[in-house]
Amino acid sequence: MFKRGTINDEETPLLTESFSTTKAPRPYDEEPLWRRPFNYSVQHGIDPEKLSRLQRYRYYQRLAPPMTMVVPDHIIPPEFFTIVKVEQGEKQSSMVTIFSLWNTMLGTSLLCMPGAILHGGLFLGLFTILGVGALTCYTAIITVEVTMEIQMLEMFRKTPIEFADVIEYYMPYPSALIALGAGAASFFGALIIFWILLSNFLYGTGVAIGDMVAGQFDFKNLSHHGAVCDAYNPNATVEDLGSTLNDQFTFWSLQGSVPLYLIMILFPLCCLKSATFLSKFNSLGVVCIMCAVGFVIAKASMWGINIDLHDKDSILYVAPAYIDINKLTGILTLSFFIHNAIVALVRNNANPTKNRRDVTIAFFMVALTYSLVGVVFLVTYPLSKSCISGVTSGLLFDNISLHDPLAVVAKAAQVLQLITVFPLVNFVLRSQLFLGLFGDPFVSYKRVALFNVIVCVLCVSISIFYPHVNTVIRYVGSVAGLAYVFFFPCFVYLLHSYKNNTLTWYSAVGHALIVLTGIMNLISQPISLSSYF
Repeated sequence: MFKRGTINDEETPLLTESFSTTKAPRPYDEEPLWRRPFNYSVQHGIDPEKLSRLQRYRYYQRLAPPMTMVVPDHIIPPEFFTIVKVEQGEKQSSMVTIFSLWNTMLGTSLLCMPGAILHGGLFLGLFTILGVGALTCYTAIITVEVTMEIQMLEMFRKTPIEFADVIEYYMPYPSALIALGAGAASFFGALIIFWILLSNFLYGTGVAIGDMVAGQFDFKNLSHHGAVCDAYNPNATVEDLGSTLNDQFTFWSLQGSVPLYLIMILFPLCCLKSATFLSKFNSLGVVCIMCAVGFVIAKASMWGINIDLHDKDSILYVAPAYIDINKLTGILTLSFFIHNAIVALVRNNANPTKNRRDVTIAFFMVALTYSLVGVVFLVTYPLSKSCISGVTSGLLFDNISLHDPLAVVAKAAQVLQLITVFPLVNFVLRSQLFLGLFGDPFVSYKRVALFNVIVCVLCVSISIFYPHVNTVIRYVGSVAGLAYVFFFPCFVYLLHSYKNNTLTWYSAVGHALIVLTGIMNLISQPISLSSYF
């Protein structure tokens, strides 16, 4: 292909006029388009030195693998390089990050907050909300920061990781299974709570619609602007709370047929292979939260202030502080639980250096929302305060008449939102368990159907025989929270600090006390402290 000759030094091009059998190259702008060097500007003439380098580069690249040679990047002309934009995923502003965290944390606990605050008293309860919020905020921050630092390691740079991967990186194999189980427990507890709430709201909405059709929907003569001691037993007194509900129609009963009817709606949605369609309705969560907050504020403006902090014999008495604070802490642990999903929510923050600030603002907003709804409803509710904590479900809607128009609209909105959220949470739970156990988030339709049958049976059973939302929330929160909120974030942070030679004795003691707090929170849940003091 080439004539024989002598190459005097390395600077001599491999292909020159004297050695090549081809004609001398024409000016670049006369060459055919397919022979132009990659990304070489057509506005410049031929440069013999750059052309020789390009030819050498091509020659090296075509050598057989045993003879492969690599041209150093620094001697390749810059005209031969192209800047390629690499997509890193759509970035989001700090505002979007904050509201995503706020929307995800605020859930069913919001509707239980007035009764939960009663367990700790008005002032101690409010202080506890802020205290638990600050503690869980700190563990959420160290969860994010440790995960982001581990993400920078060479072995993790190619694919995004979650906090569960960090646990597996630092701790033995059983720890990853424990973390998987704790995350699954939180999701499964949420499914149970959603089913109870759906049964409650669907039943109330159905009764209201039935009364409208029958011409018995009397909303003009509601006493106390719709406040009742028990919505499902309007004539009940405080002594009657907790008694068995006698439904007007056997085919539409709160603790019978309605939880069973939900199977026909939710089971087909849970069998979908992908939850992409349902995820489009995620924005309904913000709408429903605003409906609940607006409902409480509207009712409070009608009721006015109705509270007594001094006379213990008054029906309006609320203790400034109460000893059963452990029940409130159990509920709050799940109320602020976001630690198994927070990394995914902040990963696309446009300014990662602001993660600590954004997470702190989001937790403060959640604590403020819980305090607003709980305290405002508790302070303004015009009937006996024992009615708030005495209803079976513990939901604030159970203290409002079924014929109240605002309550009907709010419940209908909650039904629509929960019908879309339940399959999404079930999809996440199923994917995590199947991926951890079988290595495939779907496996087969038979196993997916069997899994959904088990979920539906358990949810229906608890909705019928034990529909106590407050109790379910605090037990699920204390169990899952001990692992994901208290133990793993603190222990992984200590291991990470030890590896980087930044561990101090006071940091170890402080994080050990946080873990001890989670243990005491779990142990105290079955105990009614007011029985001993």
